[in-house]
Amino acid sequence: MSVEVLASSSPHKGVKSSYRNESQRKAKLWQELIISGISVGGATTCTNPFDVVKTRLQLQSRKTPGAPLPGLFQTAANIVRDEGVIGLWKGLPPAVSRGFLYGGMRLGLYGPSKDVLLVGVETVSGGRSPQGLADFVLKATAGIISGGVAAGLTSPTELVKTRMQAKGSHPQGTWDVVRQVVKVSGVKGLWRGAVPSMTRAALLTASQVATYDTVKREVMRQTGWGDCLSTYLAASSLTGLVTTTVTNPVDVVKTKMFIAGGGNQRAVALEILRNDGARGFFKGWSANYARLGPQTVITFLISELLRQQLGLDGL
Repeated sequence: MSVEVLASSSPHKGVKSSYRNESQRKAKLWQELIISGISVGGATTCTNPFDVVKTRLQLQSRKTPGAPLPGLFQTAANIVRDEGVIGLWKGLPPAVSRGFLYGGMRLGLYGPSKDVLLVGVETVSGGRSPQGLADFVLKATAGIISGGVAAGLTSPTELVKTRMQAKGSHPQGTWDVVRQVVKVSGVKGLWRGAVPSMTRAALLTASQVATYDTVKREVMRQTGWGDCLSTYLAASSLTGLVTTTVTNPVDVVKTKMFIAGGGNQRAVALEILRNDGARGFFKGWSANYARLGPQTVITFLISELLRQQLGLDGL
């Protein structure tokens, strides 16, 4: 469908029809969950070393006031020197499990959440679809809902993964970490840090899917590329940059809470601000982007290609 045809249609319906073939159909909920789970799980496997480096960077503390901290490449080199290459793959089993479960729900529930919100908005507005900022807010709200729900249910997998990736952690299996946490803090200890985890997931999903959803359509409108690989790469690359910047502060708080096993979100945030200033909230940004940037690209590429193969609507 041409840009001229799009201009004569409503923004919501017009954009959707611009990349939807007649043979395509809307994915069912179980398909959304499985496609999203495979996409995030595959991306997580590829980017786990960056996640380990990011965790180490966020947990660094200065032994000497004012002394420089190791950067992205030095931290990675230190891990390989001290723990071997395998050290970069610490926490992979719970990371992949979390990617499939959490990622599947986080992205898989976005579409249905957006559809429900859209129906509500159109009902209240007399059938008019949201446009511009209102449309972006609706998408972001759907992302907040799906991300928060997914993180709340799967927070224990994130806690286990983070503890396995921390420097000085003894080689142990997933269930060994689970038993240790339960022994010390009870079952509820598995949800330590769930609040910042849910906050991060809400921000992550809202910024990720709303940005991709919006940028993809704008790229298609401006370039005329259509629903193709070039569009996916351009939209997902920009999305990774936005998502990393939005989520890094709460990611630092979440990581410290997972390792400390105590405190609350506000207290940890104040401690970071007191010790490192505002830039302390952006510790590990480079490693976070090195992980989240490619992960975002890989996630959306796998998801879009799977949808094409199954004859389903694009994202």
